[in-house]
Amino acid sequence: MKRPTVVTLSTIVLLLVVGRVATEADPETLGQTVSVPPSTPSPTEPLPFDEPTVERFFTAVKNQLRCGYPMFGVPSLVPLKLSYTLKTSFDLLSLKKISVVASNFTVHGLNEFSWDPSRTRFTRTSATVPLSFPNVTAFAHTSLNGANGTSFLELRNVTVRLDAQYEEKDDLLYVTDLSGSVLLEDAKVKIASLFPKSAKLSKIWNKAIGKSLPILVELFNGGKLKIEYLSRLLSGAKFYAMNTINNALNSHSLNFDRLVESMIKFADGAPDSLQCDGTAPMGGDEFAGWLRA
Repeated sequence: MKRPTVVTLSTIVLLLVVGRVATEADPETLGQTVSVPPSTPSPTEPLPFDEPTVERFFTAVKNQLRCGYPMFGVPSLVPLKLSYTLKTSFDLLSLKKISVVASNFTVHGLNEFSWDPSRTRFTRTSATVPLSFPNVTAFAHTSLNGANGTSFLELRNVTVRLDAQYEEKDDLLYVTDLSGSVLLEDAKVKIASLFPKSAKLSKIWNKAIGKSLPILVELFNGGKLKIEYLSRLLSGAKFYAMNTINNALNSHSLNFDRLVESMIKFADGAPDSLQCDGTAPMGGDEFAGWLRA
């Protein structure tokens, strides 16, 4: 992203120098108005990017996720372990009231993803990046109406579109908004002790819940399904992410161009880029604290 901008600016400077020399050399041109192209591209103009460099960047990210970013409060995501405890209750089609307690979450598969260059877009004020996860699996200790067990949720072919808005102020870059959407192709659910007295009924309901999840995700994305607890959870995660990113940008005094330079160094494994240094990865307690807040 930086290289085309630098080339453009260099070309403009060269044109200005050549124009000035030519004007001084030819008296007839004195007093004439010379048109000068704009020195910077439009903030909303899509910027070209080098696909191999972006691919190397995401490869480095996958490796870095094993260590997390302890200095910025980001835990290891391979796997992501959270001591967060979820407590809720719901009526199962008015047939059965279920009280749920879930804790000790472990999420696998967050470092196995690909990106789609054809749908990726960068400008100086926004970015859109679609990521595809073939398999994300979460395990948790659960208690349903006092019956304990280990439950899991397997999400297959998850597509996440990440949208970021940012701006520069006082030569520093700030993220002003994060949003996105999720598409889910298929899911498999096993809720332990859903119907403790009927394994067959538990299997039927687990399968039905798994099949309904892609539809529920689509309805939630479109605003047609309101889940207050999930909305609060996502709002807390967004707040955590924006604070973490802006803290990192501020700590390293990064504006847009310096951020691009840092990303290229990171992709190429430069000595001063952020990489795993062999220290013990942090746990997910701090992240869980943000979720609780």
